[in-house]
Amino acid sequence: MAQQPRLVEDHIRKNKRDTVIICMMMVILLFSIIFAIGLLFGAPPILTMMIGLPIALFYIFITYSFSVQSVISAARARPANPQNRDEKLLIYKVEEMSLAAGLPTPKVYVQESKDINAFATGHKPEDSIICATTGAIQQLNTEELEGVIGHEMSHIQNRDILVMTVTVGVVGAIALLAEIAVRMLFFSAVGGGGGKKNQGNIIIIIIAVIFIILAPIFSRLTYLAISRRREYLADANGAYLTRNPEGLAKALEKIKADVPNDPKGSKTVAPLYIANPFKRALRESIWSTHPPIDERIRRLRSM
Repeated sequence: MAQQPRLVEDHIRKNKRDTVIICMMMVILLFSIIFAIGLLFGAPPILTMMIGLPIALFYIFITYSFSVQSVISAARARPANPQNRDEKLLIYKVEEMSLAAGLPTPKVYVQESKDINAFATGHKPEDSIICATTGAIQQLNTEELEGVIGHEMSHIQNRDILVMTVTVGVVGAIALLAEIAVRMLFFSAVGGGGGKKNQGNIIIIIIAVIFIILAPIFSRLTYLAISRRREYLADANGAYLTRNPEGLAKALEKIKADVPNDPKGSKTVAPLYIANPFKRALRESIWSTHPPIDERIRRLRSM
C-alpha cells in the first residue's frame, strides 16, 4: 500500500481525461438522437443539426448546474442532525476522513432507509456531499462505518463524483428521448402519417430508428462499465485512507447480507451508492451497476 499515493495521482489524471471523453461522448449521443428524431419526422438535416447541437450542449450545462440538487432530491436525503448521537458520529467520521485525504470537509446528508448504504455526489471536492442511510449509521460499528466513509471519500478524491453525477442525468435524458421518439413513431405509423414524404428516405428512417433504440442501451452500458471499475478503485483507496481494509470488507459483508427491502429514491441514482440499493450484484454482469460484492471483499482482504 506504500505506492498508493502515486497510484491515486495516476488514477486522478486518468479520471479527469475519462471525464472529458465521456462528457464528449454523451454530448455526441444526445445530439445524435435529437438529429435522428429530426430525420425520422422529416425535418431538414441542416435545421435539425443547427437546433440539435445547441439543445444537447444546453442540456449538458443544465444537468451540470443542477445535478447535485437532483441527486439529493432523487435520494430524498436531508442534512445530518448534529444533535442526534448517531448522526453526530457520522459527521465526525466524515471530518476525520477528509483530513486523512487532505480534502475540504463534505456536507453530510442522511437518507431515511433501513438498508445499509451510502453515496457521494458533487461537482468537485469543495462542494461535495456524503450521504449515508440511517441503516448504515445504526447497523455498522465504528470501524465499518469508517470503511464506508473512506470509500465515499475516495470517490471525491479520485474525481469520480463529477462524471458519475452528470452522466446519471444525461443517460436518463437519452433514454427519455428514445422512448418519446419510439412512441411518436408508433402513433405516426398507426395514423398513417408521413406516407409519401418518408418513402424516399426509408434507409435514413431505418438507421434513425436503430440508433434511437441502441443509443440509450449503449450509453447505459458505458456508464455501468465505468461505475464498476471505479468501485474497485474506491475500495482500494478507501482502505488506504483508513489503513484498515478489514473495516470496509466487514461492512460489505453486512451489506451483502442486508437484502434490500427499504429502497428509497430513484433507480437513476443507484450507480452512485456503495452497493445498488435495489438489487445486490452477486456475480459479474454487464447490466450490474456494481461489481460482485464477494470479489470486492476478496480484493480488500488480499491487500
